[in-house]
Order: sequence, then structure tokens, then C-alpha cells
Amino acid sequence: MDHFVARRTALTAALAAGAAVGLPATATARASARPVAPDPAARPGPRPAWELPTDQAAQEGDPEADAIVKELVSAGQMQLANRVFHDWTRNDQPVPDAAPSVLHDFLTRNAVLTEEERAAIDLIKNGDSGKLVQGNFEAITMTEAFGGLFTALADPLLAKSVWYAKFDLVMDIGRRFSRTMNTLWDGIDGGNWDPSGNAVISLVKLRLVHAAARQAGLAHGWNAARDGMPISQRLEVEELVYVGANNVQLAAKFGFHPNPRQIDELVQLIRVGGRLLGIQEKYNPRTLDQCNQVLADAAAHHRAPSDEGIKLAHNMLDWMDRKIFPGAGAVGASMIRMMDAHVGDVLDIKPNPALDIPVATLGPHLYRPVYEIQQRFPLLVPVHEKMFKVASKTVAWYAVDFRDYDLQMPVR
Repeated sequence: MDHFVARRTALTAALAAGAAVGLPATATARASARPVAPDPAARPGPRPAWELPTDQAAQEGDPEADAIVKELVSAGQMQLANRVFHDWTRNDQPVPDAAPSVLHDFLTRNAVLTEEERAAIDLIKNGDSGKLVQGNFEAITMTEAFGGLFTALADPLLAKSVWYAKFDLVMDIGRRFSRTMNTLWDGIDGGNWDPSGNAVISLVKLRLVHAAARQAGLAHGWNAARDGMPISQRLEVEELVYVGANNVQLAAKFGFHPNPRQIDELVQLIRVGGRLLGIQEKYNPRTLDQCNQVLADAAAHHRAPSDEGIKLAHNMLDWMDRKIFPGAGAVGASMIRMMDAHVGDVLDIKPNPALDIPVATLGPHLYRPVYEIQQRFPLLVPVHEKMFKVASKTVAWYAVDFRDYDLQMPVR
């Protein structure tokens, strides 16, 4: 599993931050003639009560996606599937004809939004929540880069999921960073929920990346009897909430303060991401309180040092020294401790008062002026959005030495 893609996004990632433009109903009915997704809340019978994902969820994967990956592996079609991933780039684009039939069917059925999901995204599009997110791009980027990304590594099983998947995830730090942040940036760029965007298809592809990494882990020494399923439902929900509610709350350190209504709207977007990523309805958080229960459970029961988590965290900081400038890793370490000192302790990131104090003092003030200027001069809002988009894409390409970094499934 590429934990750092995960984000995503949503959030894999992206969704945590919230998108500003909705995916119109026509987006799924164009040349591909995709049907509207079945509404989870409208299925026969009552909607299942929400459950905190614990021991049972730790044993559960994603049967539908896992079956697709197994078929692709069995037929020797994983390389072909990855070429399809590379060519499939827009929400309104039909699944390429070259896709194996089992993959074509899966992507066509799953890369759609329900009417309820469209309404949730439209609410952001037409209200002030999306504008609040757009004006705080930089702050949300920092919370993911030094908050959610490293917090996930403090869970030994999430860290092991990255390590066992291998694939270029352990040593190719630049590609991991670019996939992570690009998923986030795509989601908080409102246009990516338009027909010409890629938020929906990216999350569905990420679902299969997770399934492929899950199979890779099981095939390469993952101890299921001891650790449950790699990239289990529990880990998927935990990752979603790190990218979502956790980052939204960490952004308060930079002056990002959505009101209760805006938080409720953003949580609904987190749910959209969870559904597209294959999280079961009974585990997909519906309220901020439920998100906080997941965070509290993770901190109390699933946070501990691990060789994999410590190595991955320090690989990332070492990469910053090499790629950005000597000493950038030390600044990054102080940023991690500013976000959550306990996470820093778990990942063996030592306190450095000489740097921690100035970073914690000055860091929260670095990006607030950008938002405040936009509030005073609204005409600068679209300018800021375009500048951020250009800058973020440039950073992503630079991080991989201008190589390709699109989502791909591990191939063995």
C-alpha cells in the first residue's frame, strides 16, 4: 500500500480538505454512459448503525476489489491494468477499451457518485466552505505533509502495510511524496470534481492500488494470524480520518477555523471519499464525533514504535535534506513535533528546542496573511488558486526529477 498516496486522499484525500466544485450529474452519463451509483442509505432495509472499526474490522479487507486484483494477477494482466490507469485521466472519460473486461466493469460501476454525494459536493460548491478551503491551501498542505502523513506511520500496521507492499514505496521517497501530495492537491482544487477533473477516478484507482498492495503483503510474509488483514477496513478508516478530520483540526494551528456547519459539510465529503475507497457503510464515519472516536482509538490502542515506521519517517526527512536543502529535514522534524509531539516521540524524532521553539512560534503565522489578503481583495482569490496549482504541480514534478508519478498497482 502506498500510504502516502492515500491520501489521500482523499483524500486520497483531498476530500478532507473539501472540494469546491461539484461533479454534475452529466459527468457520469457522457460517452461512458455510467449509471448513478446506488445510494448506500437507500439500499433495502435500514442503514446499518455506525461501528467503531476495531478487532472485526481489522480482519476485513475489500472483497470486491480484492477479487478483481486476484483475477488480474491470475490472468497476467496487471501490467495492462496499469497502462489503463495511466491512460484514464478524467472523471467523464470512458474506461479505455484496452481494459480487461473484469477491470472495465469494476471501474465503470464504481467511478460514479450517488445523488446524495453530488448534493454534498454541491453544497460545498455553492457555499462558503469551499472558499474557506481554497483560501487555506497552504495550511492544509502543511498539515498533511507533516501531520497526517507521519501520524499514520506511528501505527505499526499502517507502516508495515507500506513496507510489505514494497513497489518503489520504501526507497523512492520522491515518488511517494508526489503521489501523496498530488492526491491532496487534486482534491482541494475545486475543478477536479468537474467532468474534466480526476478526483472521482483517482479515488477508485486508489482503491485498487490498496487491494493490490494487500495481496502483495499477504504473498510476502504478512502475518495475518497476528496482525489481521493488511490494509484492513480498520486501517482504511484510520487513514481516511488522518487525511480528513485530523488534518482539518491540525490546520487550526495555522488559523483555519471552520464553523460547526462547515465542519459537518466537510465530514460529508470525507464520507464520499470513504465510499469511493471501498470502506463499508457501517464503518464510514458520519459525524465529527465519530471521526474523533477513530482518532482517539488509534492514539490509545494503535500507536507504537515500529522499525518500519521509524525507517520510513527518517527516510523522508533524509530525502528532504538531499532534495530541498541541507537542514530541511531538521525543519521538517520540528514541524512534525509542532503538529503532534507524541507522534514525533513514537517515530524517534528527537526534540530539538533550538529549532522546535522558533518553528512552533513562527510556523502558525506563515500562511495566515495569504488568506487574510484574499478576504480583503476577493479578486485575488482565483489568482491565488491558479498560482497554487502551478506551484504544487511544479513541486510534485521536481520531487520525482520530472518523472511520471501517477497511481499504479504493485506488480509482482
